[in-house]
Amino acid sequence: MSRSYEQRCFIARALDVLGERWTLLIVRELTLGPRRYGELLAALQGLGTSLLASRLKSLEEHGVIRRTAPGGAGRAYELAERGEALIPLLGSLAEWGAGLGQSPPEYADMAAWRLVAMRLTAPAEAAQFRTLTQLVVDDEQFWVHGDGEKVRTQIGLAPVTPGLRMSCDRATFTALARGRVTVGRAVAAGRLALDGDPEDAGLFFRLFTLPGLDAQLSS
Repeated sequence: MSRSYEQRCFIARALDVLGERWTLLIVRELTLGPRRYGELLAALQGLGTSLLASRLKSLEEHGVIRRTAPGGAGRAYELAERGEALIPLLGSLAEWGAGLGQSPPEYADMAAWRLVAMRLTAPAEAAQFRTLTQLVVDDEQFWVHGDGEKVRTQIGLAPVTPGLRMSCDRATFTALARGRVTVGRAVAAGRLALDGDPEDAGLFFRLFTLPGLDAQLSS
């Protein structure tokens, strides 16, 4: 059973639901679209199966997540409306966490977590980036699309043929997202494979950046 602060305070009540270890990281994973139980367990190494089940049950009971069956291929979980309402909070945490400096080299690392931070801290005009974009970063794949109101990011292959496809390793992806290298230079150096309009690719990395460090270069 989760512990409660037993305080009639809105912040304390929120922390009763969200303050337990791993809870917000489960929400983070679901910002990348519906995820099955096994996928969440694989992404959150160190989280035991019984604890994940307990956290999912609590989040579902409080209306943060709901069950879904994407493509009819088994049960998965996705953010419900109250879960989507946490996105600004996660964005603020990403901004704040970026100020803590470099993580120790032995820490787990995934391109997916960079993309989450890029999406959550993107300016409002990023929703106008309507070019469906497929990203392949080492062995991870994502797609990104703005619909005019919000940005969707999801793990896996784009649902239709993308207008822009970019492939690179994690180090290059990070350099592009931090503005340390331009799209043109990355392509010229053979570090970025690009299928689509280079101007769209440059705009992507001007809109979607990693918070905290490095001024952006022009593309």
